[in-house]
Amino acid sequence: MRKARKNPKSSYDKNFVGVTQKIFAVLDAMSQQRKSGVPLEEITELSGIPKTTVHRLLYSMNKLGYVEQDPVTNLYSLAGKFFELGKNALPYQRLTAVAKPLMQRLLFTYGESVNLAVPQGATAIYILVLESPKPHRLAAWVGQLSLLHCTSVGKCIAAYLSKEERQEALARYGMPAMTASTITSPEQLEEELVRVRTEGVALDNEENAMGAICVGAPIFANDQQPIAALSVSGPSIRMSQNLPTIKDAVREVTHTISFLLGSSRHTGPRQTADSIPHDTYPV
Repeated sequence: MRKARKNPKSSYDKNFVGVTQKIFAVLDAMSQQRKSGVPLEEITELSGIPKTTVHRLLYSMNKLGYVEQDPVTNLYSLAGKFFELGKNALPYQRLTAVAKPLMQRLLFTYGESVNLAVPQGATAIYILVLESPKPHRLAAWVGQLSLLHCTSVGKCIAAYLSKEERQEALARYGMPAMTASTITSPEQLEEELVRVRTEGVALDNEENAMGAICVGAPIFANDQQPIAALSVSGPSIRMSQNLPTIKDAVREVTHTISFLLGSSRHTGPRQTADSIPHDTYPV
């Protein structure tokens, strides 16, 4: 007696492309890790896909510019091009939706560029930039990478990494002297990061580019590591005139964003919202 044959079409969706599920399983596995890179074996385990298939997918995405592989450690991380796809799209849609109105307030108040960056491998990457309307201005661009040792957003990320993660990140790119003021000593950087954690704000005082000052603070969605950092950047001659006030404002804005994202973490000195100027617009 012949067994009845199963209808293969009963569970078959001709419009579904199976490889799409595998690609996004790999991307999801990588995006869940807060490390400076993820090994092939870990991506394989998290995605539940055979190692050879994962390797081929990563190779293809690397060739397209959406994934990068460290030539020394062979660890994989999402590349800048991946974040350029939607700028305000997932997984940072909620972050940018909450942050943008407060960033606009900082832009209007101080007239300087306001930047939003997130951890990216051993760096930080900008996902939202509001440029100053002034002719002489400083601004990053979406997709630009920022080193951890010499930028305010980078210091905000580095300050909350474990010592091992921080050493791994610095080993990848080193601590190049971008200017004469750049911190190039690991010991000096550790002291700087203690100040960042204590004050809740980071300062790039002409350390990444001469004539430029940048003030940043971390953003949390929980009580662990920051998911982002926000900064105000501008020419030194203008920023130095309002530096204490800008520090207070950036710190308070990031506290507000963190609270709206669900974090109860308190970082550094805090003031009331009423103490932040609303109508200051230096020229």
